[in-house]
Amino acid sequence: MSNMKRIYIECLLLCIVSGISAQTYDIVERRNSWNAGANVTGIMMENTNASYAELYGSNNQGDFRNSYEASKTWSAGATAKSITHLKDYSLIGSFSFDHTSGKDMSGSMFIHPGFYPVDILEFTPGRKDLQTYSFMGGIATNLNPNWRLGGKIDFASANYSKRKDVRHTNYRLDLQVAPSIMYHSGELAIGLSYIFGKNSESVKAEVIGTAESLYNAFLDKGLMYGAYETWNGSGIHLSESGINGFPIKELSHGGALQFQWKGFYGDIEYTHSSGSAGERETIWFKFPTDRITSHISYRFKQGSNEHFIRFNLQWSHLVNNENVLSKETVNGVTNTHIHGSNRIFEKEVFTANPEYELMSRRGELRLGTHLSTFKQLTTQMYPYVASQKMFCSRTYISGVLHTGKLDLKAAVSFSTGNSSEKNRTAETNTEPSDPPYRLTDYYNLQNEYATASQATFNLGLRYNFNRGIYAEVQGSYTHGFNLRYIEGSSRWNETIKLGYTF
Repeated sequence: MSNMKRIYIECLLLCIVSGISAQTYDIVERRNSWNAGANVTGIMMENTNASYAELYGSNNQGDFRNSYEASKTWSAGATAKSITHLKDYSLIGSFSFDHTSGKDMSGSMFIHPGFYPVDILEFTPGRKDLQTYSFMGGIATNLNPNWRLGGKIDFASANYSKRKDVRHTNYRLDLQVAPSIMYHSGELAIGLSYIFGKNSESVKAEVIGTAESLYNAFLDKGLMYGAYETWNGSGIHLSESGINGFPIKELSHGGALQFQWKGFYGDIEYTHSSGSAGERETIWFKFPTDRITSHISYRFKQGSNEHFIRFNLQWSHLVNNENVLSKETVNGVTNTHIHGSNRIFEKEVFTANPEYELMSRRGELRLGTHLSTFKQLTTQMYPYVASQKMFCSRTYISGVLHTGKLDLKAAVSFSTGNSSEKNRTAETNTEPSDPPYRLTDYYNLQNEYATASQATFNLGLRYNFNRGIYAEVQGSYTHGFNLRYIEGSSRWNETIKLGYTF
């Protein structure tokens, strides 16, 4: 059998099953700090194999939720992950499938609300189904005693559908490719990666049958300011001649640098993205984004215990420009002209996540905090200006205790935040028109969900049978405090897992 054919078959097997255990895989993945970055050659810094395959089902209920979530949802899926080291190369791979369904859902029509700077909301509750498929594969090999070469691909596709009133069907693709290289000598290692990414989503809406009243939709252009009209109105962009739904995409390029000396590891990653909404000549919005991510960690041992100190940083800055368009029809041919653009939205996000973890033969302990600041500015209609500052924090502690064939898991987290907003009108010699429309109820609800004080408690129990089979049950409860706009203060989750390791 040729080497290429053997590699191909082994990659396929890794994407199906192989294993030690789900917990062992998590430990092996977190122990190697290179796995937090883009450089796949870092998997060769460790030589422990770890894999698992798992089926799961979960149920959520409760009214402490965001505007686009359902009060009751269920999900089921399967996942398999593996890190395998062979004689001349190392492989990492994963595959997963998830189906989630909820009733009486409305609000955002997008698969990941808030991912893009614009959003579309509808207001007729109905059932929504989301299916997600994801694949990740990477390979690393030694070129010589000091140089390593590798590449990694992350791919995910999703489809989302609603089957009542203003129906919509979404298709989303996410792709990231990162070829990488590493130089290592003794306890020193330096890596370099190129990062290419692409994501896109298309929202197609329709109304089946006849209705006595028209259905409305809202195009959020930032801080819940935007256009509110019938779903097929010209300001919503869901139904325009020559355009298939509401297409939006983002294309990014960047690079990353990694450095390790003994137990210290650090990396920095920068990407620039060019995003747009629309297609062909009809581009409604353009939103370039700059992102910087950094991971810093230190690992040391005391006897059989391993200690990890981690510090993760993220920063991003996005601007959204709305084009001024006109259409001209000549001899039956319609041409679109761009006369310029207006900057209608800016957003800057900074997050910091310090964390400590202890790993021992009897279990693991993790504790840390996640701090985020958001600065947003919307200038959709001259001379009106609105700005918002938001701060969110989440402090958490979790642990796992190994007792024979039982693994006991527990976690507690507490989140809180605050926000402030300023509105002003720029000086002008002309009489200003009416201010832009704002969906105030949804703004208040989303703002409260992001900043409300809340506590979450998690408990889990795993039993490890013979021959690599395990079963696990988990439960969590979230309680929100001092709520004004959210319907309820409680949210429950129950999860059952069945896995096989071999």
